[in-house]
Amino acid sequence: MRELVKEFDKVLFEREGSVAYLTLNDPANKNPVTVEIMADLNECLNVCERDASIRCVVIRGAGGSFSAGGNVKAMKERLDKGINASREGIRAGGEFIMRLRNIAKPTIAWIEGAAAGVGMSIAMACDFSIAAEDTTMVFAFVNIAYCPDGGITHMLTQAVSPAKATELLMGGRKFSAKDAAEWGLITKAVPADQLEETVQKYIKKYSNGPSVTYGQIKQLINRTVYAGLPVCHQNEVEAQYICSSSKDHYNAITAFVNKERPVFEGK
Repeated sequence: MRELVKEFDKVLFEREGSVAYLTLNDPANKNPVTVEIMADLNECLNVCERDASIRCVVIRGAGGSFSAGGNVKAMKERLDKGINASREGIRAGGEFIMRLRNIAKPTIAWIEGAAAGVGMSIAMACDFSIAAEDTTMVFAFVNIAYCPDGGITHMLTQAVSPAKATELLMGGRKFSAKDAAEWGLITKAVPADQLEETVQKYIKKYSNGPSVTYGQIKQLINRTVYAGLPVCHQNEVEAQYICSSSKDHYNAITAFVNKERPVFEGK
């Protein structure tokens, strides 16, 4: 039976035996990820790292959706006030993704509904990412005249060819979790009615396995494959600031909030 460890404003931290469950908890808005939410998630991961009795970490979204990515309405409200907080947000995102990659315990993303933007960053940063086949996924950054953040450029080009990464990041098109599994972006996609059973199999295996060995394997993978991830995060801070200062970005998020098609002027 799950026990509540701590309830944040929009994050639930629960545990069941040796398994920690971190749930993005703003289902009315499809669980967007903000600076505050990432700080809360970091606090949860710090607890999980220190507590030797926690042997596996599961991340999911409440209400049948993983995460719609950034909070576009909040972005518009800030820009309307002349506030560009992109550097703060990208740094916070980079810090969280690095904590997720570096925690010496298996991490599992439980994905359904939708995963977009930084939601995809979180999914790909986990050791195992299991999704319902009909989950809608998209690297949506370009659709609001943003460049990728959360280390996606690095993680995606490690997973697929530069040509495929370019298509997905510049195209901004939606794809299914079944596609994502075939391309190697996530671990597995299964029919929706098999999702919970499949995730629980992963939880059972990796919460009862050789934890020290898992941690060392993860460290070796990070040193081999993700050595460039911190540099990617640093580059994202400046690239995103430039994009968030553009007229195209403001026009795009305004169109998004008003449910209109954006018109890009190239400036």
